[in-house]
Amino acid sequence: MRNVLWYLGFLSLISLLYFVKGDPGYLLYLSFLMFFFTYNAKDERVEINEGKAARNAFLYMMITSAVCIAYVSLSKNIAFYQWGFAIVVTGALVVCVLSFKYYENKGDVK
Repeated sequence: MRNVLWYLGFLSLISLLYFVKGDPGYLLYLSFLMFFFTYNAKDERVEINEGKAARNAFLYMMITSAVCIAYVSLSKNIAFYQWGFAIVVTGALVVCVLSFKYYENKGDVK
């Protein structure tokens, strides 16, 4: 069975609602395009590599969310909160998928 992570790439179609509604929040769903890169993943190491990639994404989320919350708190710029949330979620998806592809190509299981 092929890796099922690439099905998450179809969530990027929700970003087409930007052209209907005009809300830039829908552009956040474009980050799900990265999951199409996981289609050719090898089945033997998928779970191990997903765990490593999720760890990297978790660390990214903790660091960037702390920075974004501190910035909003110190600058009193509440309008940045929406963009900070988008940066955290989109970046976590990108870090997760790129880490997953790196571990797949590296081929080292430890």
